[in-house]
Amino acid sequence: MFTTRRGLLVGAAVLAAAGCTRETATIITSDADLTAALRTARALAAGAESLGYGDIAQDHLTHAATLERLLRPNTVGEEAAPSYADAAALAEAETEGGREAADACLGTDSDYAVVLGEIAACRAAHAAVLA
Repeated sequence: MFTTRRGLLVGAAVLAAAGCTRETATIITSDADLTAALRTARALAAGAESLGYGDIAQDHLTHAATLERLLRPNTVGEEAAPSYADAAALAEAETEGGREAADACLGTDSDYAVVLGEIAACRAAHAAVLA
């Protein structure tokens, strides 16, 4: 059989893509900061939606979708969402959630500092709007 250089390179690429390498696969572990941010985003989204703040809820749902994508293949189960009596209680929760994300942003060793910082800024803006 006559083998061309192109055929040999394609075959090598197929073998490499199939996982026929010496490196062992590693399982991606869940990032604690991202997991906490995801749980808070879900809770704040539910609280904002229950009080009629659809735009704020949508921001949190967008963050939750991003965090879920970053945490794959791990999944974080749904938890019972807290209820907030009024906008002041939601603003307090937004402030606390923003502080949590800001602390995670400043203290993380992962590559997700930018995501956590953006989430912290968004939550601070929500708290200011609700106050």
